[in-house]
Amino acid sequence: MMYQDRDLRILFTANLPESWPGEDEVKGKTDSALFGEAQASVISIAKREVLESGEADKLEIQRDSDQDRHWFLLHIDPDIDEDGKVIGVLTTILDIDDVKYRETVLKTLLRELSHRSKNLLAIIQSIASQTARYADDLETFLFAFRNRIQSMAQSQDLVTASDWRGAELFALTRSQLEPLVGKRSPRFGMAGEDAYLFPNAALHLGLALHELTIDSLAKGALGPAGGSIELASRQRVNGNGEPELVVRWTETFARPPDAGTPREGTKAGFSGTVLGRIVPQALSASVEHDTNQDRMVYQLTIPSTQYELHPKR
Repeated sequence: MMYQDRDLRILFTANLPESWPGEDEVKGKTDSALFGEAQASVISIAKREVLESGEADKLEIQRDSDQDRHWFLLHIDPDIDEDGKVIGVLTTILDIDDVKYRETVLKTLLRELSHRSKNLLAIIQSIASQTARYADDLETFLFAFRNRIQSMAQSQDLVTASDWRGAELFALTRSQLEPLVGKRSPRFGMAGEDAYLFPNAALHLGLALHELTIDSLAKGALGPAGGSIELASRQRVNGNGEPELVVRWTETFARPPDAGTPREGTKAGFSGTVLGRIVPQALSASVEHDTNQDRMVYQLTIPSTQYELHPKR
């Protein structure tokens, strides 16, 4: 705290930080003795307005101390005598470093949330337009669109639960398959390295897994063709000496899949767009997608910028 007369001369101080000048050093001086010339000019203007108006005011300032910059909140109150005349100002100085730090973190989080929300809206817009493009009627569109939005929501839940760090590949896969085929399906297995996917990779790969599952139920190993599916994941080093993750979905058919015109959502429709273009582009990944009478293989080769094997806890 500090008290000043109408000329803003400091008459006394109390409980100032140890690193600040002591009372004997600043007594009789002005704000520049405590805050420096640049800040003192701003502070003095605020205090003179309080002296003139008789109304309290407050001001946030920064002050360098111990080679660090700190935030302070000044509560400036008028000292009014019995005749109603303002004879001085009493300033209460509060350290608000913690408050400003929380404000900075909150602003950063809000900017990040805004950025991610825009990305999600762009993805949803793309899903809606592409689903409508390949749907024969409104009922078909609504059914497919709702399922795809639910798929995104499941991936989003995993990403949010991790404080936006991402999602584990195998947990992401289970979140996409279980609503459609139930838990512990005997036809499905996972093997290899359970990589930790960063948020963008998790959202898009979740959409790819949803489309693969829907296609399999319609005409593949989980449906009329019978057989089994394995999701395998392994890290390797490419020709440039850089690590990359190979994620491979392999369907082995018990009988040849039915030939015929693909339905909405198969490789020739929205699913083909997701698996062949949208997901590889979003992950900067290369893709292989081959089908014959015996099996179907969908493989993504994902750069290390999209995942890590041992996430930092």
